[in-house]
Formats: sequence, C-alpha cells, structure tokens
Amino acid sequence: MSLFNKLHQFNILMALIFLIGFLWGSPEIAQTQELPISERLVYSRKIGTKQDEVIYTSRYVNEAKGPYFELSTSAPDQRALYRLDAQSLLAIYTDVTTIGEDATVNRITRLLETRYKAKEGELLVSSTDTLGQSLRLFPWGKQQKAKIIFIGTGASTGGFSFELTVAGREKLKIMGQEVECWKAQLGLSGVFGSLVGKTNLWFLASYPYYMVRSEGVNGPPGTPKSTLELIRYEQPAL
Repeated sequence: MSLFNKLHQFNILMALIFLIGFLWGSPEIAQTQELPISERLVYSRKIGTKQDEVIYTSRYVNEAKGPYFELSTSAPDQRALYRLDAQSLLAIYTDVTTIGEDATVNRITRLLETRYKAKEGELLVSSTDTLGQSLRLFPWGKQQKAKIIFIGTGASTGGFSFELTVAGREKLKIMGQEVECWKAQLGLSGVFGSLVGKTNLWFLASYPYYMVRSEGVNGPPGTPKSTLELIRYEQPAL
C-alpha cells in the first residue's frame, strides 16, 4: 500500500473514530450480559466552541428471521438507524444521513458476509457508530487491551489498526452524582499512535454499563477537541 493510500485511510478512520460505534467479533472477549431491551440516552456534545445534544435510542426487536437491537441516533448534523445482531452485536445494517454545510448525504450499508475470523484479543469493527453500545459488554477488569480490526478496509491484512487500552477505574460526577467508571483509551497503534492523540472513554462500572463520557478529536492534528457527556438516561417501556 502506498504512503498516500495509507494516509487517506488514516484520515477516514480518524474522522470516524469519534462517531461512537462498533461491533464484537471475538467470542474470547464478548460476555453474555444482555443490554436493556429499551433505552434512551441524551448526551451534551461540544466540538471546539460549538455545543449541542446527541440522542441515542435503543430497543430490542425479536422477529421471525432473528432478533436484533435497533439503535437510532439524532444530532443536528446526523440522523442514523442501525441494526445490530442480538448475539454478536454485529452491525448488519446502517442507514446514516449526514447534514453538512454544502450537502446532505445518505449512505445505506448492509453487511452481507464476514470472512475474517477474529483472533484472541481482537475486536471486529464494521461500523464505528455503535462503539458506545458494544463496549458496554467489554470484560472490564479482566481484559486490559484489544486490537480493533476494521473489516472491509483491509485492516486485517495490514495497514492501520486501532488499539483499546483499559486505563483503570475513576470516579466522575455525572447527572449530579458521583459514579464509578472504567476509563479506556482508543487510538492508532504503531508509529502514528505516538503522533495522534487518543480518544478517552468512560463507562459506568456497574450495570447497565453505559458510556458516561468521551473526549478526543474527530480528525487529524489540529482538529478541535470533542467531548460527549451523559446528561439524561431512561429505560422507557416498550
């Protein structure tokens, strides 16, 4: 792969890294703890000096062809719908509409087949947009690191790869109360990892293990810092 193509892939992945999302592919890492059947999470988002809100809604759907989690997100610059396989949390369908200053773009993706088999300590990723959902099942306190493989980008055969590192437990004040959290860092491995900042993630240390905060950058060096902080959590009746 040429240096130009590697840099192009790097820019694409860094632009995606802060879009909260990914899926499991490793039975050695995944746990059996189920997510709640219905949730609504509201986050305060700040990018540079701009501040708004992002809303995540998740519900469990049991259909004849198989159960899945339906995750929808709503923000001023993006609306999206995802379907995650109920067992693997594999993002089997994504429908994302991005609203920019110069255009509004809709992209629909269907995962038809996964040929790469995750090795021990690896996480398979097809959509970064579900990272905050899937990491809730990470074996916190047992697994310290994980290599993230972006299937469909050639990452399984080389190129850039991301690494998740558990930094330990911390207490944060969220929604007016102090809570115990697990802190993790997500970033590029190898040489580029030392040049590009990490994204920090905090997850509630007890059930239902939702993400309470994240901070980092959503692009190459010079991009404004971005933060997400949970301001409201509900489990509405279906």
